[in-house]
Amino acid sequence: MATWAVITWEHDRLLLLSASLSRKAVTYEHAAVLDDPAKLGELVSQYRLAKAETVVILNRSDVEVRPMLFPPVPAEELPDIVKFQAAKEFNNYDPSAPVDFFVTSKLEDVSRSTLFPAVKASAAEPIPDGAPKHLLASTLRLAAFQKIKLFCEEHNLVLRHIVLRPCAVAALWRQSDSAALNRSTLLVELDKNEASQTVVFQGEPVFMRSPKISRPQDVSTPDFAARLLAELKRTRIAVRNEVQGIDVNEVVLCGSGTMFASLAEQLTKGLEVPVRLFDPTQGLTIKAQGADEQYAAHFGVIQQIVRKEPLHIDFCNPKKREEDTRVRNMFTGIVAAAVLLIAGLFGYAYYAQTMLGREVRRLSLEHADLQKTSGAVVDQKGQLDALDRWYADNVNWFEQLAWLSHNALPAQEMMVSSLNFNANVAPARPTVGFTALLRDQSLVSPMVEGFRDSGHTPELGLTGADATSRLYPHRAVMTIRLSRDAEPPLRTAPPPPVD
Repeated sequence: MATWAVITWEHDRLLLLSASLSRKAVTYEHAAVLDDPAKLGELVSQYRLAKAETVVILNRSDVEVRPMLFPPVPAEELPDIVKFQAAKEFNNYDPSAPVDFFVTSKLEDVSRSTLFPAVKASAAEPIPDGAPKHLLASTLRLAAFQKIKLFCEEHNLVLRHIVLRPCAVAALWRQSDSAALNRSTLLVELDKNEASQTVVFQGEPVFMRSPKISRPQDVSTPDFAARLLAELKRTRIAVRNEVQGIDVNEVVLCGSGTMFASLAEQLTKGLEVPVRLFDPTQGLTIKAQGADEQYAAHFGVIQQIVRKEPLHIDFCNPKKREEDTRVRNMFTGIVAAAVLLIAGLFGYAYYAQTMLGREVRRLSLEHADLQKTSGAVVDQKGQLDALDRWYADNVNWFEQLAWLSHNALPAQEMMVSSLNFNANVAPARPTVGFTALLRDQSLVSPMVEGFRDSGHTPELGLTGADATSRLYPHRAVMTIRLSRDAEPPLRTAPPPPVD
């Protein structure tokens, strides 16, 4: 579970909201308003927010925002073009300061003589690369940026994002059930000293204005309603003049309850468009006491992080041209391969040298041992030679037995009643002798020929009648002499029966 801290500066006070994020939901744990920002350290310790990932929200008056218009250019070239144009558009521009931007609605009838060209009222599809680019760019003074980073480090917070308040509130509004993306909405959020006014078209902020109006305890007082009404009218006029094709269709107040309802009723009487309320806390899991409409921007940016949406303006992570890493990766791969090859060669040489040294030492020890036992080895070798000669002259009788089985007549024609093997000693030839009982006297000749090949010479002995078996009444004595130079070729199938 991740812990986030969201901080907003409202001039002389600081608003803090902490949230616990999980895969399924987000819970807003603590909310606090500090008149002295130096007391933040106490809350960090009390709420256990040390090392919490932090978002700092800036008001519109804290930064410089400029609309920019470019002809059709590839999206990946926009960061460089915006950075170049910022030097001309922004006052007191610092090249080291962060600059970020976001592209707004799809355009038509582009003309460099207009500030914001006309937009298609029904355009909802993404902006193609071939369309003109209408965007809002913003920069933060480098001193302010460094001050924010130092402030978070001093209070043991991990700074992740610096965003704009109007963009965060617009993101929260876009995800609400009451948002109408086909209308131009003037979103109004009241803080202690400003009335943040953001024109949202198709879910995107296209115009921002933050006139200074001190908010009373009761916002429904006629005096405050009259002052706010005058600023809303000025905003509507400015939008019509600066963004062609967009006119405010409705005004939405961030707040709930009878006090805001009364304010909305008074504003409706002075405007030509309806005024309705938007409760920023609707549908959220809030445990923090006092987390009301003044934390709308906090809720908005946390919801964007949960949904992993890209932030419109983020001074910690401004948009940059994506580097073409293919060539760099290729050279890096070549260098890495060369380094690995050289290291491998040196490593192999060291390994080979080490192994050879070990082998030399081992062989030296073995040579010394062999010298001690050389006499006994010579005697053993003579004995082994004699055994080898005997083994070379020996017969594999299992193979001869298998040969006899494969070359004999079928069992219904022939039966062996006795069998003996005679190895003999060279130069005599080994023999196989057996007595065969045959079904018929005519089978004697086929039997003899069946046992004849290059390695076997059959010799027929005594033949005659035999009364020991009714099925095999004829007897023949056979002697087969084996050749020492030829192995017996085994048949894969028994010979066919003789009729």
